[in-house]
Amino acid sequence: MFSQFDYYVLMFLNSFSFLDSFMLFVSLKFDYFLFLILAGLFYYRGRQETILFLALLVSSWALALALKPVFEVPRPEAVRFVTCTTGYSMPSGHSLMSFALAIFLYPRAGKYRLLVWVFAITVSLSRIFIGVHYPSDVIVGALIGCIVGFFWLYAEKMLIKFGLFGVALGSPEGSENEVFNQFPKQP
Repeated sequence: MFSQFDYYVLMFLNSFSFLDSFMLFVSLKFDYFLFLILAGLFYYRGRQETILFLALLVSSWALALALKPVFEVPRPEAVRFVTCTTGYSMPSGHSLMSFALAIFLYPRAGKYRLLVWVFAITVSLSRIFIGVHYPSDVIVGALIGCIVGFFWLYAEKMLIKFGLFGVALGSPEGSENEVFNQFPKQP
């Protein structure tokens, strides 16, 4: 069902047992990272951005759950499982959520923009390393996650434009067509 390349990449990444503890920590403690980001957003950026962040998380999670039975891709077999999980494999919910977060947090991250992407990539790769996803599951999850992230950035922009949310984005000149402009701190 899957390409040989997909299988070989899975087997290769899954063979690095010395990374098990780190990858397991990244993969299974993902929820704690989300709570830290949530608390930071609430404290530094305000209630409105926190509500958008929660909407992004819930929609990402729901979309991943809704798509798994559509694709009906079984979890990898005959690999070294570092942890066990059930259900279908595609798309990777962790990848979907982490890339949606990366897109959403990128304009807010300032000097930590690179860290946002390192986090998303590391979380996504951890799912292959621990043997619960194929690389194609992670790639599909990441692509869908990017779409979800852009959707919520656009939704935020529209809410601001129609006066239903916060203050205007970035500088008034030429920022209407820019997706990644700096967001001012909201009261």
